[in-house]
Amino acid sequence: MFNNIQMLRAVAAAMVFFFHADPHYQALRGAGRLFSSIASFGFAGVDIFFVISGFVVAHTTLERSRNLTSAWKFARRRVLRIYLGYWPFLALTLLLAYLYTPEALAEFDLLRSFFLATIDAKRTAVYVAWSLSFELLFYATVTATFVLPAVLMKRASYTTAIVVFGVLLWTLGVPHNTAMMFLSFSLEFLVGFVVYIHRQKFCSMWLIGPLAMVVIAAFSAGVQWQANNGSLRILTFGTGAVALVMLALLAEQSRFLIANKTWVALGDSSYTLYLFHPSLLTAFYWWGLRDFLAAQPEIWRDTGFFLLLALGLWTSHHLYRMMERPLYRWATTERGAKVPR
Repeated sequence: MFNNIQMLRAVAAAMVFFFHADPHYQALRGAGRLFSSIASFGFAGVDIFFVISGFVVAHTTLERSRNLTSAWKFARRRVLRIYLGYWPFLALTLLLAYLYTPEALAEFDLLRSFFLATIDAKRTAVYVAWSLSFELLFYATVTATFVLPAVLMKRASYTTAIVVFGVLLWTLGVPHNTAMMFLSFSLEFLVGFVVYIHRQKFCSMWLIGPLAMVVIAAFSAGVQWQANNGSLRILTFGTGAVALVMLALLAEQSRFLIANKTWVALGDSSYTLYLFHPSLLTAFYWWGLRDFLAAQPEIWRDTGFFLLLALGLWTSHHLYRMMERPLYRWATTERGAKVPR
């Protein structure tokens, strides 16, 4: 297991959580400018997730037999992992909407939301679930490539990444439609795949400094240029996400820094946090807790808000242990097997 990759999953989920929590913090007139500055680019946690996804998929496919049986096992485990983790929170979201904003139910595309067949966040019941639709497309594509030997699969990943990168450069500055969004995030997925292939090369300590500078420069450029969409997002935050994954891998393989059990546990529950936090923030608002805190002195406003964030992390971890992990294990034929990373 790659401990530092698990740690990055926790960081990525927390980034998305903070990004969606920041409007509530602003409504509270929170005093922490540092939090808002960090949260402002928290959406880039999705870019980190896509790079990690490519890395993990390479880890779970390239070392296995390239046949129909392996393809079926890969697809089945990935589909179960996505849907069994998602459906409970879809149900929770619909319940909250029914109780507090029943008129919103008419705006949701319930059928497509159920099957993760839409990337329209406004029509998706769980608004963060649009990224899962892309994940399913990536998994379907990888499943189809099991007809190729591992050597050809590696070559195909290089070639496809180069072609997609060229297309993104050609469309720089042009608003992306659904197809272009798929290409954009598929590049991050493909580069994560390639990083895994060359993972053994990331052992030189001298690379830590350059990679850290790339992370800082790429994320800073993304913030400065407000690159929240299109090719520019992939070239800034996407580049930063790739460098961050490489840096985490290098730190672990050189034994410079290895994430401890707490970070690994948070990484295990990152999918739960990603899907749970929209419901938590909805409840925070509709139960009147935000208005209550807004009426308190500044110190209590900030304390209450950051306790909410801590509650989100704590609850997600326990929901993972009590619901997501047991449900996945129950649904798989390999009873007692570990949940795939």
